Amino acid sequence: VRDEERGRFPPWLIKVAEPAAPAIGFVVSRVEWRDGYLSADAAALRFVSKRLRPFDIILFSNKHRLSGRTGGGLFGHSAVYLGSERDLRALGLWNDPAVVPHHADIRAGRTMIESAQRHGVALAPVSHIVETDRLMIVRPQISGNRERRAVGRRFFARIGARFDHHIRLEETERLFCTELIDQAMPQLQLPRRTQYDRQIIFPDDIAKAAIGDCRRLRFVTYLAGDRTGWRVASAPEALADISSAGRSTHRSSEPLPLPFD
Repeated sequence: VRDEERGRFPPWLIKVAEPAAPAIGFVVSRVEWRDGYLSADAAALRFVSKRLRPFDIILFSNKHRLSGRTGGGLFGHSAVYLGSERDLRALGLWNDPAVVPHHADIRAGRTMIESAQRHGVALAPVSHIVETDRLMIVRPQISGNRERRAVGRRFFARIGARFDHHIRLEETERLFCTELIDQAMPQLQLPRRTQYDRQIIFPDDIAKAAIGDCRRLRFVTYLAGDRTGWRVASAPEALADISSAGRSTHRSSEPLPLPFD
């Protein structure tokens, strides 16, 4: 059995730690030792905002936060851009019963949806995109407005769901970040891997699928930040960064199945 399938920690340790996952996640999600390298950068936000289309997936590398380091790899969180009022009107979704209760939030700029440890599934401001070190935009290939409307309804219907601190895809009422995307866009068939007796959808695997030959996902852009600023990097550079982060994880130890965020 490969290391990524069995994990590096004994099963008894996972069983002992699992009941405490919500409490651990509550603490971990609040530890932050600096701002993200892209944070408060108006140019980065303008660059990203111009490229976003409804249902684009945003992958975040939050290495400035403890929660961004617990899952291993480069990307530790994901969200989806739902679109502005204009976008939703064009799709025929603005007056949908699932969307109407959220008109005020959307008009206030809360046009992204995510499942995070602090609040579960909720709308988030588009400015939240650049509160990170690195980000990638991945575009799902959805055919026709009818299917797009179905995707939108599924996302809006899940607002208010609680966060799944145990990271289990079979737990369908509580959702972790990539599970939310999987439920709303099942046609994407997001890549899964088995680890610690559960199936997990890792953000890094979504990125690699989009850069590779997956017809259901398309790489759009990758922004890489550091202490000196940020730059637009290529898909091959993103793959190299993911590979480097993966090697760093395996040199230390396989991460526990703690929540992404």
